[in-house]
Amino acid sequence: MRVGIHSTTTTACGIADYTRDLVAGLTDLADVRLVPVREPCRNPVRMLPVARALSLADVAHVQHNYGFWGRGSLSYRLAFETLMRALTVPAVVTAHSVRPVGVDRARPWHRQGLAALLGLDTFIDRTTFALADRVIVHSRAHRSRLVERGIPEDRVVEVMPGAPRLPGVPAGAVEQFRAAWGLGGRIVLALFGFIQPNKGCELAVDALQHLPKEFVLMLVGGVRTEAEAWYGAQLRERIERAGVDDRVRITGFLARSELAAALAAADVCVLPYGADDNVSYSARLCLAAEKALLASPLGGFAELCERFGCVELFTSTRPEAIATLVHEVVRDESRRAALVDGARRYCRERAWSRVAAETAAVYRSALERR
Repeated sequence: MRVGIHSTTTTACGIADYTRDLVAGLTDLADVRLVPVREPCRNPVRMLPVARALSLADVAHVQHNYGFWGRGSLSYRLAFETLMRALTVPAVVTAHSVRPVGVDRARPWHRQGLAALLGLDTFIDRTTFALADRVIVHSRAHRSRLVERGIPEDRVVEVMPGAPRLPGVPAGAVEQFRAAWGLGGRIVLALFGFIQPNKGCELAVDALQHLPKEFVLMLVGGVRTEAEAWYGAQLRERIERAGVDDRVRITGFLARSELAAALAAADVCVLPYGADDNVSYSARLCLAAEKALLASPLGGFAELCERFGCVELFTSTRPEAIATLVHEVVRDESRRAALVDGARRYCRERAWSRVAAETAAVYRSALERR
């Protein structure tokens, strides 16, 4: 079976990481050709050669993220619809994010009527996925969300992401990392991922103020694009105003070879996200590092908690409550051990060989539909 996969291939991208792990897992199951995403696409005509390249395979697999195709609702629709309708083979779309209906749709009043006339919101929420023969989602919550919008149940398949592969950490590397970042013997809370709105960075900074001074917050990552640099600057200002700049470390983007030591240096990982539109590949990397993970009570994290026992959920968005839970888990060795056991279980049961086999089964079902 020949598969054309359309995805980002850059180093600093969670979807690119996901695709690399998937392609490695598919080695013995399919002949894969990668067709890179050149984001953002503002000219829909550029999608025609992409569709031709993907159509050389038996199945086209599109890794979907709204930002890959344009910067607004209309440019997104033109580019993505051109791509999907130009494909001549069965199409599988992996929905890396499934946004709640109506999110981020604030528009000037004069654009509201045009958006309604062109059906842009309907396209974003439903038609995007209706164009595919099969849709892969990463959580039960996202599957339910699409089915409620009218996508047939048999076309939406949940395939929970695999546990990413982290390289082994050489002896002494953790101590070297801690020394290089001035961590010493302090307790390290790691928030891993791109520094973006809705990742809960501000909430983590606020919670830090309610923890003893031996606690340090390490933001393992940086802003993803120059267009988001404003947010990084705003966060640094908040850290300074809070008076905790000596207790916060921002590493910037780390390659996976460096990431293993950074996560190994953490005592606990925290992901206080504010939005439930994706299941977080960052969380998977924290679990692959076998770290105790605390996260917001959102759908994807709640499922990890329910099915694997590898996450404890925050019960409040108040900084004081988050600090209390962090303090309790750090001080309770048996609680941390239970979370680490859950992380190991997740890594065993969601190995990429299994994820790739489940994905290949989706390819076959898409072929049968045609």
